[in-house]
Amino acid sequence: MGTQRRQTIRHLYGWTILIVAVLSQRCHGTCPEKELQRREEEANIVLTGTVEEIMNMDPVHNTYSCKVRVWRYLKGKTMVNGEVLLDGGNKVMIGGFGDPGICDNRVSTGDTRIFFVNLAPEYMWPAHKNELMLNSSLMRITLRNLEEVENYVEGM
Repeated sequence: MGTQRRQTIRHLYGWTILIVAVLSQRCHGTCPEKELQRREEEANIVLTGTVEEIMNMDPVHNTYSCKVRVWRYLKGKTMVNGEVLLDGGNKVMIGGFGDPGICDNRVSTGDTRIFFVNLAPEYMWPAHKNELMLNSSLMRITLRNLEEVENYVEGM
């Protein structure tokens, strides 16, 4: 009786692993990510920062904005002027989180990421005036990711 029970558990375990693998492959496949070089080229500003506050939730579009403490600008620092800077100049507002057109775009308070952003276009004003908007997926901060992004920014 114990042997049959163990075989049943192994069988169920095997099926569970197979189903999880298939579902994760499908979910990943529905959101094709642009190449890093293209993401860097399309973003006028690339920065590293930590999400400090989540705000401006839009219940219709399921999007939201975040106040982000900037640690470092990898590209486009000169584009971020006094009107965009918040709280003494070391924070910015970034919108576009939850946008279904961007693959990895969900954050929690305390998350530190590499952000690829552009200034909000005029058609999004006044709701997003002086706000940066996500241009592509977020990247986790690792030494490898930082080196890759820096190399593209420097044109290498």
